[in-house]
Amino acid sequence: MGAVELSGIGEGGLKMSLDIIAYDPKKLKERKDKFREKYSLSWENLEVLDDFMVIPSKNNFFYFLHPEFLENDTKKYEEMVKDADKIQDLDEIDSFHIGYGHFHCLRKELGELIGVIYNEDDIFNPTISYDDELDDTALLRFFLHPDCDGAFSSYDIQKSYEQFLNLCDEKELQDKKAGTWGKEIDEFLNFWRKCSEQKLQWEFC
Repeated sequence: MGAVELSGIGEGGLKMSLDIIAYDPKKLKERKDKFREKYSLSWENLEVLDDFMVIPSKNNFFYFLHPEFLENDTKKYEEMVKDADKIQDLDEIDSFHIGYGHFHCLRKELGELIGVIYNEDDIFNPTISYDDELDDTALLRFFLHPDCDGAFSSYDIQKSYEQFLNLCDEKELQDKKAGTWGKEIDEFLNFWRKCSEQKLQWEFC
């Protein structure tokens, strides 16, 4: 039996609800590749320009010596920043919206079906215990994933959904659906299934 502390879960700050945005990771990669091809720079490394003091500015020593380049280079840089911002606008295909507290209860209910148990006797140091067969699996990564930020890959979505179905007893699942959290369980499982089938990726925000 494995166990881990629940660090990073339920730390949404003042934001009281969670949005899981589902999008096509292939389209995101295409936009990143086009950006790199156009500017010979990864969009994630755009901030490196500032570190090397090459952002066009009249205060930059190079442009102080060569002011004739400033206007044109400034336009190019502004265009690059706009293109980089567009990359971060995810093409949302589907989404799941739920309160943080409800999402915690949802994962707790689902976890009970496959041997993942939330231990909350010490509210300052909650832990999850789980069957050894779940160690280092996509399904366990789902239960350990922070609920306020970060991505969950299309591979992990597909594998975790598959593993959940294989481990979950159908009768016990139906009993859960007939209980207090039945509506949330049903809606999330449908969302999980669709994202798995369409090979989408999640962004927690």
